[in-house]
Amino acid sequence: REGLKNTVQTGYPLAMKVRFIINPSAGPKRGRLVERITAATREVFTGEEGLCDIKVSPRKGAVAVLARDAVRLSFDFVFVSGGDGTVNEAASILVGTGTALGIIPTGSGNGLAGALRIPENVRKAVGLLKDGRVRDIDAGRSCGRYFFSTAAFALEARLSLSYDKGFISRRLRGVFPYAPLALVEYLRYKPQLVRVSADGESFETRPLILTAANSDRYGRGTLIAPEASLDDGLLDLCIAPRVNFARSLGLAGRLVSGPIGRSLDLRRIRASVIRLSGMDEWTVELDGEPFLWNGAVEISVRGRSLRVLAPRLPAAPGPVE
Repeated sequence: REGLKNTVQTGYPLAMKVRFIINPSAGPKRGRLVERITAATREVFTGEEGLCDIKVSPRKGAVAVLARDAVRLSFDFVFVSGGDGTVNEAASILVGTGTALGIIPTGSGNGLAGALRIPENVRKAVGLLKDGRVRDIDAGRSCGRYFFSTAAFALEARLSLSYDKGFISRRLRGVFPYAPLALVEYLRYKPQLVRVSADGESFETRPLILTAANSDRYGRGTLIAPEASLDDGLLDLCIAPRVNFARSLGLAGRLVSGPIGRSLDLRRIRASVIRLSGMDEWTVELDGEPFLWNGAVEISVRGRSLRVLAPRLPAAPGPVE
């Protein structure tokens, strides 16, 4: 199943136009995704009217092409099966359009899906077309790109870049490679002086963590901004300075276990426009995708500009997976 022309017609009528885009290389659940999604759509929508197709994305950038084509053809929904990077690629095209995003979480991070409480089970995720609801959520923007969960600019971004390029992580995705990488990057990292301007408040800091959060979490269920809202038109800027090793270890533990909001080492500022300056080159991570950026960083939010399919009633926050 190679190329953009690959289409699987489900062979039954559906009440709306739905496109499924699959990243076959995302996450540990990549096997037989086309068959599993096809079976789920047949089970959920037999007897309905409309159109459903399934396309496989053969390379980076193809997801955006397929999503843009779906908007042009007036599809009601574009479902994406993959991780945070794949979801971001499709969602960035759907911002400001009438086409809603659906997510089948099959990546190693699944940050936005986790914040929306979207089930990882393929059948249940597809079933949201019948028993879910469409939400309008905010879209963050920085460095000429959209983000929907988090934008990171300090150690957390450097760690993501090392993970992305690492010998082990390129062969073994998931949480396992993060522990040794995090220790190595922590010991290497030298916080630089950064000037921060957030809705009129200005100050200088040498951050260990510097993240603008649209949702409450990074990928892999790691909470950074428990009080962040996806639809309030604001970003939660989270800043933690370099502290001694014991306190840094405690902060890392709170990120993983959940009560990060109680940490005295984490400062939170809620703002709609943020500017970062003071460094010639930044390591940036938007929704799990790291890259380098030169010059000042502008961060803003476009309120309720992305339509997303989610569970009808928000689930009570449970344990971080």
